Amino acid sequence: MDIAGGDATMVAKLVGKGLARDVAELYRLKVAEVAALDGMDKDSAQKFFDAITGSLKRDAWQLVSGLGIPTVSAGEAKALGRGFPTVDAVFAAGVERLVKEAGISETVAQNIVIWHGDPVNQRLIERLRKAGLNFKSAIHNPKSSQAA
Repeated sequence: MDIAGGDATMVAKLVGKGLARDVAELYRLKVAEVAALDGMDKDSAQKFFDAITGSLKRDAWQLVSGLGIPTVSAGEAKALGRGFPTVDAVFAAGVERLVKEAGISETVAQNIVIWHGDPVNQRLIERLRKAGLNFKSAIHNPKSSQAA
């Protein structure tokens, strides 16, 4: 999701205070909750909150990149964004179609299919959808992805 200020230290603080167990819970945080964390003040909490809010509008490939799917780098996530119009289309595709339409390796494609096959991850995707994240790819261009 590439949220400024959302480094490992911040994540540890949020988890330690019981404010977030996964990335979807970031989208229900309140500025006052963040400001109450050690080392935070109202201004820095507002900046972090604004970064969370800003991440709602990012392109779908950034959502895919931020999910932490094994072996899916930002480059592969961009290739998926070029090859598929939505995050849902990525997860609906099988290994062969992912390889063909996004030009990614079979190993990366298998990891995507395996990751999405886990019910916990499926629930996470639905919670991110309900939070309002963008699931559409602005870079979708099927002709260029097949040439890659």
